[in-house]
Amino acid sequence: MPNEPPKPLPPKPFTVIKTERQISSIRFSPDGKFLFAAGRDGKIHRWDFSQPQAPVEESADTQKQNSKVPEPVVPELPPLSGHDGWVSQIAFHPKSPHLFSADTWGRLIGWSLVGATPQSVWNVPNAHDGWIRQVALSADGEQLATCGLDKMIRLWSTADGKKLQEIVGQGEDVFSLAFHPDGKSLVAGDLKGIVKHWNLADGKVVREFDAQILYMLSFIQDVGGVRVLAFDAEGKTLAVAGAKPASGGFVEALPHVKFFNWSDGAEIQTLNIGEKTEGFVHELAFHPDGYWVGVCSGQPGRGRFFFHRVGEPQPFFTADKQMPNCHSAALHPTGERLAVISNAGTSGQMKSKAREGIYPGNSSPIHIFDLPKVTV
Repeated sequence: MPNEPPKPLPPKPFTVIKTERQISSIRFSPDGKFLFAAGRDGKIHRWDFSQPQAPVEESADTQKQNSKVPEPVVPELPPLSGHDGWVSQIAFHPKSPHLFSADTWGRLIGWSLVGATPQSVWNVPNAHDGWIRQVALSADGEQLATCGLDKMIRLWSTADGKKLQEIVGQGEDVFSLAFHPDGKSLVAGDLKGIVKHWNLADGKVVREFDAQILYMLSFIQDVGGVRVLAFDAEGKTLAVAGAKPASGGFVEALPHVKFFNWSDGAEIQTLNIGEKTEGFVHELAFHPDGYWVGVCSGQPGRGRFFFHRVGEPQPFFTADKQMPNCHSAALHPTGERLAVISNAGTSGQMKSKAREGIYPGNSSPIHIFDLPKVTV
């Protein structure tokens, strides 16, 4: 059709960063020079993208045996330590060199990235009673919002870690948060598929968005929840994502996204992705060229990452079989590069080959792609 927007070219593989443990969340620094990853080993891992990414040199004999072009090398830096459990979420301050991290034991840390060695500048050991599910930064960078297993939503000063506000009334485990770009509103999504729009001035609910299709009670097991909330760059569209559950137990679920018009709350589009074994949408990011980048993961060996433009019936790009069990994605600030986590192993899990009773655990390779400009 002549009025259709131009489509970006498929992502081009750049390199793969191997890891020793599973990774929960990845983010590029605002200047694009570093990639940070929240590890399930309790550490925050770092890679330096500011150095020239030259391929590893090979001998003439090795080059004859291996026709594949060597992948560029991204130097790894010493990790950051200080968390008790899995580092569940990381987020960057939008205007100053600061990082914020949360873990599954309820600890929240603010880091200064000035200098070669990042330092903890404040530390809240019991920010939540248990797992901090998600963190979100206001557009001005002054407030940090957290939510968790304790059904609480809290706002913190990014400057010193002091609690600014506590929002009570979501009623269920809170899985996701997002600040509206105007800084006046916060949205929160819970286990039962309810998204509440909170007015930050008085801490009261303005309205609700219905995403109950993302929840199911299977016998005595709760399945689902609003796993992702995200706005486009101008705050005109709210994306609400998770999965449409089909069964409990060994969960079968169909990745599902709802797009709402922020001004009047009207639903713009419902998007089903893949099959009922593909699982949950774990991350959505809005690309500067006007489309959404998402990742999902389900049963072992299932899941994908995809590109979607609102209004079109299906994603215009998807990678599934070669990229199973995708848990997080990070867009480079320029929009020209994408990092995606995909669990190791052909079935999405790393099977131990140890013979001495040592289980090395799973790992999460980080796939780096270049994103070509849109076609004309």
